[in-house]
Amino acid sequence: MNDTKFSRELKNLIYYIREYGIRHINFGFNSLDDLAKEQEQVEEFITQVHKGFFAAQDRVIYLLRKILLEQKRLKTSLADARRQHNKALSGEVNQALNHAIFQEHVLRKLMDAIAWQIFQYDLSTLRRFYCGQERIDITDSNLDSEIVFAKYYTQDHPDAFVLISDLTSFIQIGDVVTISKDEGIKIAELKEGPVNEEIFEIIDEAIDVKCPRYLELRLKDKDKHFIKHFERAVKQIDKSSKVQEIVSTGYGTDLLTGQKIRVIQDEIELDTFVDVLKQLSESCHKKGYSISVIEGCLLIGVYDVEKFPSQVFDMWAKGLKIEMPIYDMRASFFDPLSYPVFLHPFSDSFIVDLVLGKKIIKMTLDLKQWLDTFEKEGCTIRWMSKKETARANSKMKGSNKIFDVNGQGILIEKDDVSIEVGQGIFSRMFTSFNTPSSIRKLLLTTFEYSQDLKKDVDN
Repeated sequence: MNDTKFSRELKNLIYYIREYGIRHINFGFNSLDDLAKEQEQVEEFITQVHKGFFAAQDRVIYLLRKILLEQKRLKTSLADARRQHNKALSGEVNQALNHAIFQEHVLRKLMDAIAWQIFQYDLSTLRRFYCGQERIDITDSNLDSEIVFAKYYTQDHPDAFVLISDLTSFIQIGDVVTISKDEGIKIAELKEGPVNEEIFEIIDEAIDVKCPRYLELRLKDKDKHFIKHFERAVKQIDKSSKVQEIVSTGYGTDLLTGQKIRVIQDEIELDTFVDVLKQLSESCHKKGYSISVIEGCLLIGVYDVEKFPSQVFDMWAKGLKIEMPIYDMRASFFDPLSYPVFLHPFSDSFIVDLVLGKKIIKMTLDLKQWLDTFEKEGCTIRWMSKKETARANSKMKGSNKIFDVNGQGILIEKDDVSIEVGQGIFSRMFTSFNTPSSIRKLLLTTFEYSQDLKKDVDN
C-alpha cells in the first residue's frame, strides 16, 4: 500500500481509537472527573468508545488481510528474483516487502493501543499475555469465527467490546478479550469446530464428575491426533486461567519463568516527560529540530527530516561518548510490549508523519551517569561477562531479555539481592516516556519486594 493511501487510513483509525467516543456523545464535559459523576453519561460514553474500537477493528481486519496477502506475493516474487540472480529486482522487491511488514506492525500497534486502554495502561499486567510466539497470519486463522462471536456477544451486551487477540502484537493468550459492564474483563477460548467442541465438552464433564480416572477412561479410545489436540487445548486453557487470575487479583504465575508474581505497578506512581516531548513535537517544525535533556542524562531530539538531518543527534551522542545505542521511535512498532505512540498526546498529523518517517524522535541515555544514581542509593553495579549475559538471555524471550552493551548485561545488587536490567526497563523510558529517576524508583521497589519474598522463603 502506498504511503498516501496508508496515511489516509491511519488518520481514520487514529480518530476511531482516540476521538470517536467523545464526538458521538450527546453531552459535553470538561474532564473525565466531571463525567464520572453521572453514571448514565459514563455508560453512554463507554458504549460510544467501544463503537469506535469496533470501527477501528473492522478496518484493521480488512487492511491487515490485504497487507498480509501482499507480503505473500512479494515473498514469492523475491524468491523468483533470487533464483534468477537479479540483484536489482531482488533489492526492489525486498524493499517493498519490508515496507509491507512495517505497515503490518503499525496496524497491529493500533490494536495494541485498544488493549492498553482496556487494561488501563498497566504494562505489568499486559506483559503476561505475551509468550514470545510469532505473529498470527490472520489469512490462515479462524478469524471468521471470532468475528461471529463478537457479533453475538454484543447482542447480549450492547455496551461491550470484543478484542480479537490475533490482530494485536502481543496478546497470545485466548482467542478474544471481552470487556462489558456486567462481566468486566474476560479472556475467552472459542469452541470453534467439532473437535474443539468435543474437547470442551469432555473438560466440562471432567469438572462436573470429579473422578480422578474420568479423563483416562474418556480418552482411551481416541487416536493420537485427538490426544495431541486435547493436550494443546488444556495447556491453552491453563495459560488463559493463569493470566485471568493475574488480571483479576494482581497475583499469579508468570508464564515465561513459572515464578510466582505480584503486579506492583499500580502501587508506584511513575513520572513522565511526555509534556516535554509534546512541546518538542510542536516546535520542531520552526527550525527543523528541537532537543532537550531530561534529568541530565536522557538526550532527546525531534527532527523534521525535510528541513534538518536527524544524523546530527548521532554526532551529539558520540561527542558526549555515550555508549548506549540510539533509539529511534519507529523501532517501537516492532516491540510487542512498547507503549503505543497513538496514545501519547501528539497531534494526529505528527503521529502520521512519525509513522511515514517525515518526523523522527531519537533518544539515548548516558548510562554511566544514570547508574551512578543507583550507587548513591547503596547499590553496587556490575557489568556481566558476555558468556554470562548470553546464558541468561537464552532463558528469556522477546522483550524480557537482558539489555546489553556490546554483549554485556548490567547487574544491580543491593542487600544480597541482584537484578538483571532487562530491555523492558528502557522500553518504559523510550516509549512510555518514564523519567530516568522513576525507572530507578521502580527498580528499587523491586528490590524491596524481592527482599520481602526472600524473608518469607527463609521463614
